[in-house]
Parts: sequence; structure tokens; C-alpha cells
Amino acid sequence: MKSLSTLGLSLLACLVLLPAQALPTDFNDKVESALLCRSEWSTAFWHDYFNTHLQASIRDWGEARWWEAQGAQLGGVGVVELFANLDDSRVLMIGALIQQPVESVKQTLEEHYRMQFQPVQASDGVRYVSDNLSVLVGTRDQQTKWYCARWNMGNRERTVPLAPR
Repeated sequence: MKSLSTLGLSLLACLVLLPAQALPTDFNDKVESALLCRSEWSTAFWHDYFNTHLQASIRDWGEARWWEAQGAQLGGVGVVELFANLDDSRVLMIGALIQQPVESVKQTLEEHYRMQFQPVQASDGVRYVSDNLSVLVGTRDQQTKWYCARWNMGNRERTVPLAPR
């Protein structure tokens, strides 16, 4: 009887030490593809995906919904939080907050993906942009936002292809 209670306590201790929810095996591939602007997904998809595979969102701020990243490593960097815009009427945006300076993140991602981020001077400072329009931007507190924004131009679907007459 004593061994059964010891076994029960051991199993309980193991369950307490396990993460609340494991990330799916394709999590990194899907999110990295979106951050690199190599996928087409909707805001509703990302909200559902993050609500399903991460814990409940932690806040709505800056026209985006934010989730704790649960220790995700994307592109060789540790991600603290993930975000997706609230409304897709103007833009589809998905992003990650990384607790490293932008130069460090830039170097790691360039090595990991064998790609380049080029500096672009914006009104609020330098941003680094890839050929696919993936963006890195440094924050005042030495963190980095890595995101992809795809603007809704209202003319993405064409029922009749353009052809010469």
C-alpha cells in the first residue's frame, strides 16, 4: 500500500513539472513561415491557432493580441511573446517579441536562414527588411520585434486573368 501511495505522489510530481501545453511539432515551421512572409493565413487563423496551442492571450495592445510564447525558439532565437493584429480589414500582421538587441537577432536569423535583412530608414528609426518584407525593429529597451505585415489592398482575387487580346 505504501508503494502505491509513493508511486501516486511520484506521478503527481511529474505531472506538475510538465509544461501546461506542449507546442505541436509543426509550430515552428508555421510561425517561422509567417514571420518570413512566406505564407498566406488570416488573422482569424492565427487567433485560433495561438488560442489552441498557447495559453490564453495575455493582453490586447497596439491593435494586436499578444500571447506568451511558452519558450518557443524561432529561427534560432528565443521568443518571449507572439502577436497577431486584432482586425484584418487593413493588414494581416503576425509578429514575435525577442529579448535580444536587434543587431544580435539580425545576425542569428541571417545565419540561420542564409538571407539578408537590409537597413531602411523610417521616421521612427532604422528597420531591417528582408526580400520577402519580413521586418526586424529594435525597441527602446533593447528588445526586437520580428514581424510580417501584409496589407489588404482589396484586389487580391481576380476572377478573370488578365490576358492580351
